[in-house]
Amino acid sequence: MYGYEHVMTFDDQAMSGGSAAAAQPMAGIKKKKSIKSDSSIELKGPMEVDGSVKSMGAVTFNGDFAVRERIEAYGNIDVNGNLTCSGKLKSFGNVKITGNALCVDKVKIFGKLKINGTLEVQGAIEVWGALTINGYLKCKSLTAYASLTTVGDQSWYEVEEEETVHGAKLVQRNNFQG
Repeated sequence: MYGYEHVMTFDDQAMSGGSAAAAQPMAGIKKKKSIKSDSSIELKGPMEVDGSVKSMGAVTFNGDFAVRERIEAYGNIDVNGNLTCSGKLKSFGNVKITGNALCVDKVKIFGKLKINGTLEVQGAIEVWGALTINGYLKCKSLTAYASLTTVGDQSWYEVEEEETVHGAKLVQRNNFQG
């Protein structure tokens, strides 16, 4: 299924960017050329993907990931950890971010987007389903065709250029007296 796999460690001082005393042996980072699947896949990090990740089903990222090209899934995308995507991110299902994600290019989601942490999109983001932010969202432009909900007083979002929300903008307060 995969083109090649290479385990990389940061034992070399030049690789870690620090002094020899700071160069502690770290867990190996898996390196892939590209990942394609005809069904749902679950990936365990840390992992660097030099190409793209494409699945005809769902994609689950558990751990830390760096993807140099696009991520495309015909099912849901779940991020549990940290994800950096240098290309476009496209999902025909729902996207759930639990942790931190950085997308350098456009993001297009045909389902719902739920953020439990931080999502930064340096391009435009388009969400067809409900958008729920329990944390922070930053993007260049935002188009939401359904509702946008921020959860709690510590959740917020910022849009650098154009913001279009076709549904309701809601704030969910967490002040229940159990």
